[in-house]
Amino acid sequence: MLIARFLRVLVALTSAAALAVADDGRPPMELVGWKTVWSAPADEKSSFSFLSGENVIIATPEGTVTVRDPRTGAIRLTIRAPVSVLSDAWAVDATLVVAGSPKASSDRTLYAYDLASGRPLWRYELPPSGPHMRNLPRILVSGHGVVVFHRDSGLLSLDVRTGGVRARAVEAVGCQGEPGSTPTALLLLSRCGRGRVRLDSYDPRTLRRSWTRPVTTWRVAPGVGVRLWFKDASEGFVIAAVDGEDFPFTRDGTPLPRSRLDEAVAERPSPAVGRHPDAEDRAGFDWNNAWPLPAYLLSRDTGTPVALPLDRPLTHTTGYLGTTARMAFIHGDAQVTALRPVYGHPTGPVALGGVPPGEWPDACSLLTARDLGRDVRRVPGRKSLGRLTLPRPVTCDWVPPEGDGAVVSLAVSWVSPDAPALFTAATEQTRRHESFDHDPTVQGEGIFSYTAHGPGGTFAGTLVNVGPVIVHLASPSRLAQRLAAARVRDNLTARYLPGRRIPPPARTGGWTHLADGSVNTDPVVDGGVVYAGADDGLYALDAATGRVRWRSQPATPLLVDGALYAASGDGVAAVDPATGRTRWSRRFDTRYMGIKDLAIQDGGVYAGVGLTHVVALEAATGRQRWRFRVPGDLGRVAVAAGAVHVTSRKGVLYSLDARSGALRRRSRVGIGGITPGGYLAATGKAVFVITGAKASALDPVTGRTRWQARLGAAVRYDPVVIGDTVYLGDLAGRTYALDIASGRERWRLTGEGDSGLWNVTASRGNVYVAGGSLHALDPETGEERWSGPFTAQVSVHADIVFARDENGVLHALDAATGVPRWRFQSGGRFQTRPVVAGGLVYVGSSNGDLYALRATDGRPGPSPAELAVRP
Repeated sequence: MLIARFLRVLVALTSAAALAVADDGRPPMELVGWKTVWSAPADEKSSFSFLSGENVIIATPEGTVTVRDPRTGAIRLTIRAPVSVLSDAWAVDATLVVAGSPKASSDRTLYAYDLASGRPLWRYELPPSGPHMRNLPRILVSGHGVVVFHRDSGLLSLDVRTGGVRARAVEAVGCQGEPGSTPTALLLLSRCGRGRVRLDSYDPRTLRRSWTRPVTTWRVAPGVGVRLWFKDASEGFVIAAVDGEDFPFTRDGTPLPRSRLDEAVAERPSPAVGRHPDAEDRAGFDWNNAWPLPAYLLSRDTGTPVALPLDRPLTHTTGYLGTTARMAFIHGDAQVTALRPVYGHPTGPVALGGVPPGEWPDACSLLTARDLGRDVRRVPGRKSLGRLTLPRPVTCDWVPPEGDGAVVSLAVSWVSPDAPALFTAATEQTRRHESFDHDPTVQGEGIFSYTAHGPGGTFAGTLVNVGPVIVHLASPSRLAQRLAAARVRDNLTARYLPGRRIPPPARTGGWTHLADGSVNTDPVVDGGVVYAGADDGLYALDAATGRVRWRSQPATPLLVDGALYAASGDGVAAVDPATGRTRWSRRFDTRYMGIKDLAIQDGGVYAGVGLTHVVALEAATGRQRWRFRVPGDLGRVAVAAGAVHVTSRKGVLYSLDARSGALRRRSRVGIGGITPGGYLAATGKAVFVITGAKASALDPVTGRTRWQARLGAAVRYDPVVIGDTVYLGDLAGRTYALDIASGRERWRLTGEGDSGLWNVTASRGNVYVAGGSLHALDPETGEERWSGPFTAQVSVHADIVFARDENGVLHALDAATGVPRWRFQSGGRFQTRPVVAGGLVYVGSSNGDLYALRATDGRPGPSPAELAVRP
């Protein structure tokens, strides 16, 4: 019920160093925490940041490497490798080695620099990687030097200081391989041709092979790749990994039984960054697992895990780089952070953010029966932090009567004089992370809501900060969570900031609906009601206030001739628009492919079902009219003027009678194998079929080809017909405007490449083409009137163009000039087109919000429930 386990991150890490306390005669104190000394920007890729001796090295994919003083973070040296893409970096024997691709090349080159001066030492061009980079050289940099393995040339050893070739070994030419090392030998794990995987040991000075051992007993079919790597092993052992199966050896090549694998696996006494080891893995909310606070550096040097808090939030992915004599270094959220140890008594306030244990508030006191209702049951939870047991509950689950609302879980995540700074850091980290959305309608005033997306689904949480306290809230209901957050903030404000008044939510005329999943289907507005589809349900909302009228199962709303239909992945239903009750429902055997191109027209419901069938239903009753099996895989379906047009992947267009399903005609429109069976649009004037880079217009009555046009590249979108023009978009980013009667090209717009968002609309004498950017054009000549750098999907209403981009921003632009009028940042990714009605712009986001923005200025508003509980 509560916080998702995927938010709890434990990272396996590298080496450790014990930090001792100097004996100065004072009472003994212990290491109880870590304090940030400095931080520096770094790439998200953790291998680009590492500790080498007395240097912290941070590389970027663009080829810039900075060498920093570990004590202060000051830049000692900046090296700029002449590469367009840097792929890896190492440091050994006072030498920096980087691998990267020079400009205008996909092959890699090694560059070496002196770490003290930055002086270039040598460069070495690696063998070509081949087509599609399928034959990348494998590189190992260690105390033995630089070793390169390549399928076409075998093993090569280079001197790390001079770049000179020390030795070659060609035994493994033509093989797939992965180099490794022990303190005394070079290793190669390889598979050649049809053979088994083998392990070879080489003298690191001469590359003479010392011994060979078979690793697998099974052979691999030619052309089938296997994943090969070496795992960290205990001293005296080697572990070869083949497609996830581990094979232990001694360092002299003696194979070991699998029963000794545990002995061979390297002990990991090194620190890690993650949750406190006392955290229980239970279904409820646990304060030590609370994301993003607190964070711990875990040490296992003594056999018993010791958790020491960091003075920064726990990031989504955090790695440990290593330690010097008095500092530790971690990598996460695109930065390297240096930490110094903090000493104190493990049962005192230093271990708890500098606040005595008795000053941590009782979690159950932060919400009251007045806030959540008298029938809600409180379930408090106490936790131990190492040897310290907090005297009051730090978690509290608020459980309503069964079937009467959602559980709200509250945890006191941290109490510290630095809480406001930690809260700010946590919110900034969340905004930057690609897996997390946030909700701007509740930012500020100590409340921050986020939505996390992962393999387990979508999960929401809220952080609240007032004074020294940071609270984390979770609930299956985002609305319950939001309302509880406001109450917690008010109660904390009364306790820590008495007399301060929190202003009520602003009434802008707009509103926000809080769904419990992404809002992902275009809203439909009719008769003062907005129908919106989200992952957790189909909602009918009052268009003016956002109040929920009814909710049903998740589906896409379709409104045709005043009737409401709900389409899902495997069926369609007719729904009473006033009550949400189902009038009829039909489910199809879609065979994993879902429903394609559902169309409702002239009293019929037509759907491409699964791989092979088109099904027609009576719109009034759901009764099946007919079913047609498409020879060859089903392509696309379009309906116009009493006919249903269907393409197949065999390059044939079938035209069916809409009432009876009788085959009127078949037309050859392309070659077989077209995926996904071409693109299609139908009107009463013509049927337009796209197969690859060919566009065809067919007479809707006779099926005869009226014209054909060859385009510069394959088309990946359905044609858009506006007036007497048909618009096509190809994979090169070009837009073609063709005369609907003759196929003559009126004009062509050359874009910046395919964005996957190509769309065309027209209004008031302009045609708007959106994709990699937005263009307003003269529909007759294609002359550009204005353009903007928006990767957008567009709606036009009156004199405003509403363009939503991939960064979650809705732009309102003057339709005549393109001048911005306002912009709104959703905090997520917009997943619906903007729909305008009644002075409001309705648009749905991946963060679970359906926004009704005031069209004049883009101002959002609170949820109706928030207005109801806050005067």
